[in-house]
Amino acid sequence: MDGHKCVDVVEYWDKVFLPAIAKFERQMAQHAGLELKKIMPEPIEGQCHIIIQYHDESCLHAYDDAQNLWLHAGEQPLQKKGRGRLIYVSDFINEEDGQLMLLDADGKIIEDAQVIIYLGSNGDPWWDTKQLLAQIKSAIQIFDKAHSDCQALEFVFDQSLAHASLPPDTLKAFKMNKSNGGKQ
Repeated sequence: MDGHKCVDVVEYWDKVFLPAIAKFERQMAQHAGLELKKIMPEPIEGQCHIIIQYHDESCLHAYDDAQNLWLHAGEQPLQKKGRGRLIYVSDFINEEDGQLMLLDADGKIIEDAQVIIYLGSNGDPWWDTKQLLAQIKSAIQIFDKAHSDCQALEFVFDQSLAHASLPPDTLKAFKMNKSNGGKQ
């Protein structure tokens, strides 16, 4: 539906992406056993520890799985007929820390890269390239603060069609004139 299993995508992952990642594995933490114990890589002179950041997004409705309710004794549940407002969550995660965030000394969240928008006719605008680029900029800044001694190999995105969008000033062949003159 969104391109994950397209022949060209599978071929790219098998022949380009996964072999490239394999070259960097000796600089990444490994996780072993059922407890997934983290094993840090041996330091290599001139190379720093690498952490891969993965991006993913999810949509859900406000009333999904609302099977349990807190009610006072004698109250009846008043459930909405619809599924509720659409909620879109976009975030970055990694194998070492989970969610990309900056914590203070007490473990409280100072900054995180997560973006939540509430879609609908009176809600936030639909997720677009501008919002994604702002989130990426924020994620890079948070990563640099949280892991100043590490390198982000890359920010890995799934094959969502939204990630194929282009900036507004990009020249697009389908919108160009076939001849000289006129508005492009």
